[in-house]
Amino acid sequence: MAMNISPTGWNATYKPWRTEPVTGWDDLGYPLIVEPSSGKLIPAHDLDEHQFCGLERTETPIVGVLPGAGWTIQWGDDTSDPVIGFAVQADGTTRPLLAELGGHAEPYYRDESESAQLRGPGQAP
Repeated sequence: MAMNISPTGWNATYKPWRTEPVTGWDDLGYPLIVEPSSGKLIPAHDLDEHQFCGLERTETPIVGVLPGAGWTIQWGDDTSDPVIGFAVQADGTTRPLLAELGGHAEPYYRDESESAQLRGPGQAP
């Protein structure tokens, strides 16, 4: 199953359970989706055989990656991890990418309870 990525950061939700990415809004402000079988742009509330329930906010998609180039995250216990890159999201925000076990990279989202600091190249702890 392909992942539905919303360029607007919003999904239309339906019963029976289904979500479709909102691709834009019409002149009156109603959400528009791409009708899956025809590929035509339609109002979200017009999807056949599904009851429109509303909209939900989605995470902004990652549209690019920049190199980590010497950046690190300094943890509260005086250990640090290298930032292997920065994920650039569609809204322009960036998130540091940390290496996970198994060779995967995951964007880092700071928890309010953590005392972690992002440090630039050559920046002392």
